[in-house]
Amino acid sequence: MLKLTLHHDIHCSADRFWELFFDPAFVREMIVDGLGFASCDVGPLVDEGALRKRETRVIPKIDVPAAVAKLLGPKLGYVEKGQLDTRTQAWTYEIVLSVLSDRIKMGGTMTVDPKGDSLCERHSELWVDVRIFGLGGLVERAAESNMRSGWNRSAEWMNGWLPGHPGVERP
Repeated sequence: MLKLTLHHDIHCSADRFWELFFDPAFVREMIVDGLGFASCDVGPLVDEGALRKRETRVIPKIDVPAAVAKLLGPKLGYVEKGQLDTRTQAWTYEIVLSVLSDRIKMGGTMTVDPKGDSLCERHSELWVDVRIFGLGGLVERAAESNMRSGWNRSAEWMNGWLPGHPGVERP
């Protein structure tokens, strides 16, 4: 199993971050326009007590070695099944791939720490576990590279998007 921790400053308050994170239009724009994914379908939020659940289906843009591309095939997609625990403010999720989902497991936890009225820090703890004889390490390294790139690009895109889209101030 490969684990990865990333930290990104996001130029908005933690409340604004979560507001955007749960806005389907924003998520689609970031995933498709910001990250260049082929598609993004954000499911409805389902509140179950202290949990807010959502599924998001995407067809990603990935950069992988030829052997991994051949293994995954041309129609790779995934569903992110996630939930926010409103008590801890931790988003946990699992990625279910459209191919080899019994051999490739991915997921993570994301939290956001306030750093003032217009800054927060996003903490992302990601993991990938590949059980494919002979190619597991190669697939894990390719997944790690794509996850790192995607999370870094999402922070850059958000920080570029935010100045033109101020949030509504609440009394």
